Amino acid sequence: MRGVFESSEVRSFSIRFCNLLDLLQLLSLCIQRKMRIFQIYVEKTSSLHNTYPTFVQHEAGSKAHHKIPGGIMLKIVLGLLCLVSTARAAEGDVIVRLESGSDRSFRSQLTNADQVEALIPELNLYLIRPAAVRSSMSLMRTLRASPGTQNVFADYEMKLRNIPNDVDYAKMWSLNGRSKVNISAEQAWAISTGGENSAGDQIVVAVVDGGFDTNHADLIPNLWINKNEVAGNGVDDDGNGYVDDIFGWNAFNNSGKLNSDLHGTHVAGTVGAKGNNQLGIMGINWDAHLMLVSASSGSFSIVSKGYGYVLKMKKLWIETNGQKGANVVATNSSFGVDEADCQSSTYSVWNDIYNEMGKMGILSVAATANNAVDVDKVGDVPTGCNSPFIVAVTNTDSSDRIYPRAAWGLNTVDLGAPGTDIYSTLPSQSYGPNTGTSMATPHVAGAIGLMYAAASADHIAATHADPAAAALLTKKILLSSTDANATLAGKTVTGGRLNLGKAVVTIQRYENKSTQE
Repeated sequence: MRGVFESSEVRSFSIRFCNLLDLLQLLSLCIQRKMRIFQIYVEKTSSLHNTYPTFVQHEAGSKAHHKIPGGIMLKIVLGLLCLVSTARAAEGDVIVRLESGSDRSFRSQLTNADQVEALIPELNLYLIRPAAVRSSMSLMRTLRASPGTQNVFADYEMKLRNIPNDVDYAKMWSLNGRSKVNISAEQAWAISTGGENSAGDQIVVAVVDGGFDTNHADLIPNLWINKNEVAGNGVDDDGNGYVDDIFGWNAFNNSGKLNSDLHGTHVAGTVGAKGNNQLGIMGINWDAHLMLVSASSGSFSIVSKGYGYVLKMKKLWIETNGQKGANVVATNSSFGVDEADCQSSTYSVWNDIYNEMGKMGILSVAATANNAVDVDKVGDVPTGCNSPFIVAVTNTDSSDRIYPRAAWGLNTVDLGAPGTDIYSTLPSQSYGPNTGTSMATPHVAGAIGLMYAAASADHIAATHADPAAAALLTKKILLSSTDANATLAGKTVTGGRLNLGKAVVTIQRYENKSTQE
């Protein structure tokens, strides 16, 4: 295994606030659009300096109308401090704020077909829906030139700052952005928390490791389930050649009963522990589908059987148009053979395996060695293999530096990711820190899963049309989104450390230019 336990320091974090203009724009949108309403509880405020609001979100779909007495207007503005806007405009609508007494001049610029609604009369804040015959841009130009107009802008949508309520989030320095490292996880979660893409395809990450605690409360909700198999009946119900493979496969004993193991449980939690459930931790994907494969071993035959199961399930998913199998987009392999030559006759078959999985659209994320060595010179399996479908990962710490006992390779190791004192799930409903390239790798495997969940319509279409090409495109986006890091420069392909937010934003905005010409 490529991980060792070390102590972890609990880190605190603080809340960031928006500016006043954002608040005013947000408040207008909450009233006009009837967004999900937030119930705001404000502590006693003998002075503004002692005001600390807290928030509880209502269930999705609930609606409410609130009158806003002038005396609590400021408190409500303060209570909205934890919301952040997105840049996407609400189609066609315009917001205007007027100077006092300029209502008549403003109305003279409108036609009878323009719809006007007062948002906050006390602030002279209005919403305008332009008549169909003229554009919002034209209306904004007219209003900006009008006397008495203080501010004019296109209406836009808001999103909540997607911070999970898992009780140990403060201990997760690699995700909460409160250390010197910020992989922009919260930015990514504002777009997607994983599980499915916009076409409804399940996104599955296969964790190939020693074993897993399948009864852990933070993992159970996110385990992939073979819907075509009946548990415990001793029959291969889906005809895939594997009996009772409910959560995955155990290559050690050729059964669907998985081993329990500390290392694999920790790795699986980083990829996809359930998020926002007021329990323990969350993974890179809050809503993952984790396929569990017990197969990491000193025996190549065991490892190959594990990979063979993953390959079989992805091929079946493609052949049946999603009716059987699993849409595996990445494997996590936190194991390997130190100082081995992947080009030799003994190990070259590893390349063949990764290439074959790559044809099905599977990226293989692999941990490099936990030794301060140059893989380019001494070799490593699998991170020294040359399959283009491998993503090789080394370990960085909370100071954003490569870990002293982590390997590197300018031509072989693609990027760094947090892998030091990583807090995650452990067997028997527990949690704890672990260190190693084994812990860095699931950050990247999880990132690939989240990228596929957040992908644009063009990327989804590319995935369906050519899974292998789409996998390589995804890898390209991932690697081009890293943050430059001086300790990784000259030691990794990218010279950078994972930035989850950049990768997710980029793939969400991906457009296939060839289809638009």
